[in-house]
Amino acid sequence: MTQHVKDRSARAARAQEGVLRTPLLRRPAAWGAAATVLAAFVLGGCGSDEPAATSAATSASAVAPTTEAPATTPAPAPAPAVTPTTVAAPVVDFAMPDLVGTDLQTAQDTIQTYGVFLTVSHDLLGTRNQVLDSNWIVCDQNVAAGQQVTGEVEGSIDFGVVKREEGCP
Repeated sequence: MTQHVKDRSARAARAQEGVLRTPLLRRPAAWGAAATVLAAFVLGGCGSDEPAATSAATSASAVAPTTEAPATTPAPAPAPAVTPTTVAAPVVDFAMPDLVGTDLQTAQDTIQTYGVFLTVSHDLLGTRNQVLDSNWIVCDQNVAAGQQVTGEVEGSIDFGVVKREEGCP
């Protein structure tokens, strides 16, 4: 007899005796139990401000029956009302530098040093988006060089740009 046939007949004999069991990984109940244990382990400490030792002691006392009355905790005090506040854009005051001829990334970095973090740019030769700012050259700017820039100017400084290999119109 071959080994395969022997294994098969031995398995059939064990199945008749009730000894043969389904492997653990093929039992849906085993997967469900494992998922429950894992979820309890992962989520066990979520939302608790107590230290781990106190939480474990509380869990142990919940399992063991006790004759003591459970301690009551006072109701938490209501949280103070929070009024929404708006964050104002920073007020700036600087002389606009001449950024014509620099790449767009350098122009944006320069303006950011003055506290303006949002500038606008547009393609002078079409409607292309400026994805890699260092590949675009500034040909004009809507605020003249030397002009005083004051107040809230986020998004109001605009650079006209072309790709690095193109000439300014």
